Amino acid sequence: MKIDVTNIDELYDAVDKPANAGADIVLAPGIYQLEPTKGLNAGRIEFQENMTLSGVADLADLVIIDASKLPNTSFNPPLNFPAKRTGAIRMGKGFNKLEWLKVIGNANAQPLSVVDTDLIFGNVSRIRIAHCIVTGGRIGINIRNVGPACDNRTIQAEIKDNEIMGNLVSDVGTQQGQGIVMQNANGVSGAVIKASLNGNHVHGNIRGMRLFNNNANAGLHNDKCSISVESHADRFKENQTGINLDAGTNSGVAATVNGNLISFEAHGTSIQNNRGINPDAITLPCGIRIVGGSSSTAGADASNNRVVMKLMGCKISGNEDVDIRAYGAFSTTPTLAGTNNTVEIFLQGISKNATIIPDDSQPDEPAGTNRVIIHN
Repeated sequence: MKIDVTNIDELYDAVDKPANAGADIVLAPGIYQLEPTKGLNAGRIEFQENMTLSGVADLADLVIIDASKLPNTSFNPPLNFPAKRTGAIRMGKGFNKLEWLKVIGNANAQPLSVVDTDLIFGNVSRIRIAHCIVTGGRIGINIRNVGPACDNRTIQAEIKDNEIMGNLVSDVGTQQGQGIVMQNANGVSGAVIKASLNGNHVHGNIRGMRLFNNNANAGLHNDKCSISVESHADRFKENQTGINLDAGTNSGVAATVNGNLISFEAHGTSIQNNRGINPDAITLPCGIRIVGGSSSTAGADASNNRVVMKLMGCKISGNEDVDIRAYGAFSTTPTLAGTNNTVEIFLQGISKNATIIPDDSQPDEPAGTNRVIIHN
């Protein structure tokens, strides 16, 4: 079923009706200003099952969804479920597609993201975001499983031919303007994200892309999650940091982030001229920052986590200080983050030209269970 939309009222009417599940909503050229008093979700756009939202083929900037006027309250889902903050556009029910649009976030409020995938669905959630321009947010595209409600949930994502730029909104420390984020977070276990990236241009953000399994909740466990990403001919250029890979990062007291995996494989992708976050004493300048297990709170355990990164025919150059900075384990406290964390790096072809600074453990671990292994 195709639904043609020409104004903001028609857009809310189309996306809010459960009867429109499975519809292809096509927007006419124009600016669609999201407003907190319209629609059923405080001004947010929330997809029905198997719904598609698209603009004009080959001309993404002719159709603009503008979230810049939504207040803080628009980014708080009812009952704070599945998380305390969310995005202006929410996906995740069945097979949802967003194509040929420009989406502008809010630089003045406290949204988590411009586009989020946190709508809970009983089966596998499939996401396609293609030919879009995503800008002006704290996180541009946020592929995430969040909280125990997402235990064992699987997201399959295709992110293709997008321009993701100018996501510069920053909290102090943790949520620094990120172009693409994929995360299993806040006490979820057994969650899976599988993603393919192709032909995206990610530039002018603080962090170009971050993949991480993360727990910031006391007493909860973020264990046995995985994120697998395959990248083809993407460009991560002129961000402050190009890519962050964090297999298990923990800031929750009496909590664990154990047995998690990140797999990142890139073919012909460029990570170039990323200039370093400044000032940031923790994230030292580099093109790619990789951590097996990390902790920022004493008593927050991150153990048995693993990153496997394979770069084949990738251009990695011109990055501030060093191209790749890798830690088996990293703690901001005098206490070890955990044990048996591993980072493995495979370089083939021109990828071998990348400069690398490896550090098995910070602080040092005499037992040597945390490791960085480089194959080239």
